[in-house]
Formats: sequence, structure tokens, C-alpha cells
Amino acid sequence: MYQFSLRFAEVDMHPMTDLVYNVCSSSLTGSIDGVNIVATAVSGGRAGSKLDDVVQDFIANNPFTTGIKLKNGGVGGVLPLTEYRMRTHEDREKRPNWIRLIPIRPDEMRGRDGMAIHGSGPRGSDGCIVPTDFNIVKELYRLVKAREDAHKAAPTLAVVAIGDIDFYIERAKKYRSLA
Repeated sequence: MYQFSLRFAEVDMHPMTDLVYNVCSSSLTGSIDGVNIVATAVSGGRAGSKLDDVVQDFIANNPFTTGIKLKNGGVGGVLPLTEYRMRTHEDREKRPNWIRLIPIRPDEMRGRDGMAIHGSGPRGSDGCIVPTDFNIVKELYRLVKAREDAHKAAPTLAVVAIGDIDFYIERAKKYRSLA
């Protein structure tokens, strides 16, 4: 079994980060203002879609797809592995309960933008983080908004990829055999 850790994957590199999203384990964990968050979440490849048979298994939750940008009706990959500040979405009427992810180091975005945390829907994720439990989305929104209302620093999120690479190797072999 191969173990891997992609750049920015060392959690101790982020001692002041409120949340950590681990692409490999599909886990969103941490604490904002004393409220613990432990959730399953997905990213990329239309994961989190409410429609049947639309998720692109090779792209969804695959840390090697961070550079795949949504274009021409295609599917976007996982959000880039870096750190983000969290704030409520700028268009609260069209995007209630959406949390915008603002990259702390924009040069590490690999040409990607528009990342957020939101609930599942027909499209699913083209790079956003989609917790499987919508109550987590609502709680995160409440916590982020409370920080904004109190004029406190935005909560932060580190996106990492720590885990067993064999899963992604097997997924790539399956994908190649179907092509």
C-alpha cells in the first residue's frame, strides 16, 4: 500500500486553521468558535448531485484532479489544495446558505475560482465542497455569518489530501480500461 501526502497536506502546517477538508477521506473537521464540525463531504466530478448517474467517479474526490476546470459543459475537478478564508456568499438571495471560499494564496488556484461550500443540488460539485448533511452547511453558514456580524476575522479552511494512493491508482486503471 502506498501512502501519500500532497503539498499543504500536513495538518500541523495549519495550526491556526479552523477547519480541514481532507479530499482522500471525504472529511470536513475542525472547530469554529467552540463548535465542533465533523462531517462527510465531497468535491469535484459532480459529486453531491441529487441526480442519478451523473457523478464522474474518476474526477470526484480525486486529489489529482485539482487542475481540471469546468468549461464547455464539462465537469470540474476537486478544489485546489491550499488554504481559504470563509465568508457568506456575496449574493445571499440567489445563494442562501452558501459559503464563499477565498484563497489566501490566489497564485495556488491553478486557474480555478468560484469555490464555495454549499448543499447538494442537481449539478453537485465542480470543485466546491458539498457536505452530505445539509445541517452542516446551515451550521457553517451561521458560524461564518456570526463572525462577520461581530467584525471578527474570517474562519479559515485548509484543503489537504492525506491517505492511501492505491484507491486512486485503481480508479485510474478502471478509467483507462473503459476508454
